[in-house]
Amino acid sequence: MTDRYRVYTKVKKTLKQMMKLDHQGQVVTLAMMITGIVISRKAQLSVMSSEIPTETKEKSVEMRMRRWVKDELEVEAVYMPFARQILETLCHLPLVLVMDGSQAGRGCMVLMVGVLYQKRALPIAWLVYKGKKGHASAERHIQVLEKVQPLLPEGSEVVLLGDAEYDTTKMLLWMEKNTTWKYVLRTSPQIYVQTSKCSQPLRDYPLQKGQLFSLKQVGFTQTSVVTLNAIGWWGSDYKEPIFLITNFEDAYEACRYYRRRFRIETFFSDQKSRGFHMHKSHLADPARLSRLLIAACLAYIWMIVQGLRVLAEGKLALIDRGDRRDKSLFRLGLDWLKYALKHSIDFQPVFLFMLPRCTVHVR
Repeated sequence: MTDRYRVYTKVKKTLKQMMKLDHQGQVVTLAMMITGIVISRKAQLSVMSSEIPTETKEKSVEMRMRRWVKDELEVEAVYMPFARQILETLCHLPLVLVMDGSQAGRGCMVLMVGVLYQKRALPIAWLVYKGKKGHASAERHIQVLEKVQPLLPEGSEVVLLGDAEYDTTKMLLWMEKNTTWKYVLRTSPQIYVQTSKCSQPLRDYPLQKGQLFSLKQVGFTQTSVVTLNAIGWWGSDYKEPIFLITNFEDAYEACRYYRRRFRIETFFSDQKSRGFHMHKSHLADPARLSRLLIAACLAYIWMIVQGLRVLAEGKLALIDRGDRRDKSLFRLGLDWLKYALKHSIDFQPVFLFMLPRCTVHVR
């Protein structure tokens, strides 16, 4: 039995037990795609298809995958159960959502919302559109957040983090009207804030390295449609100050949360240069790329859970240094699968996010 066959048969069996799509053939094709991504570490249909152990010709397998991403499958309907399960697993903690965008495929952008666990972001919902790297519209920001909203467990505490492109008045008003979320978003130093005494850009407030200032209940921009708290923060490890807007009362708490924002970038690097090379996919249609992301995100969840298992079960020294850990959870998952196949160790694909039984320090 080849390594490819072991992976494919286990993935297919697991998905068939979990998923009910219109046709079982759709589940089989998804299993092929996940297998191809994990084995080849490339989210390119032509490469993925070459890793599938069937008697069918590679070109026929590739065309089958192309039909799957071309089909009118609703991404939310397929991925929603997995996303909801992640949030339900973590809802005993504040659900820290991070929104960010990245290039993928040919001329497409992925606007992703992930939930943070330790130092990794787990994919929850996404929006793919034609465009180049740059600011997306407020309508798109709201659209992807509307995908997340119904997945959240009732009564859960939610904190949204985002970079400067998400500080739009329209999105802030939407959150104020439709959610009870906390948020910490970066904003431009040129942004005006209105106090009872003056109206001036945030950059004009005095701030030195190692210092922080907080402005409570100020009008945001010169229109002052939204009232919020503004922060100027020049951390000792930052080359220049950053400016934040938030509805947290405690400025230091807001800054502690914002420090975690960059962790979604590890998700994109795992999906791209350090992992599945999603940016080299040749798909140019946003809807097709969005469906390909289903397979890539499920493969990612599997690798993260497997990395957690390596730590919880004390198997780290088998695939990493004995004196310290250098590899990320994602890399541990990939390397453990490789090790298990090489040494004929049994393994089980896991597409539901599960916390380790013991507390481990992860990054």
